[in-house]
Amino acid sequence: MPRFIATHSVPFTEDVLIKLAREEAPKFGQAGVTWVKTFCDFPGKRHFCEWLAPNREAIEKIFKDLSIPFGELHEVRVFDVKDVKFEG
Repeated sequence: MPRFIATHSVPFTEDVLIKLAREEAPKFGQAGVTWVKTFCDFPGKRHFCEWLAPNREAIEKIFKDLSIPFGELHEVRVFDVKDVKFEG
């Protein structure tokens, strides 16, 4: 499944992310989408979220439905430095 990184420049708090993960993330599976993890820079108000989804539109719809602003959405591949190879 394609992997994406979304960038957010919003003042998410730990509590907001925990609430989204508990209350909203379980619903994403209905659209074939998985929120994998988020790298948080709380002081800089920047967050980088990893997603698995059939396409970028599925993630964009979730952001729109939840009124979550985002800056960019990139389809990415993972490179494993230790094994010196790309995922998949």
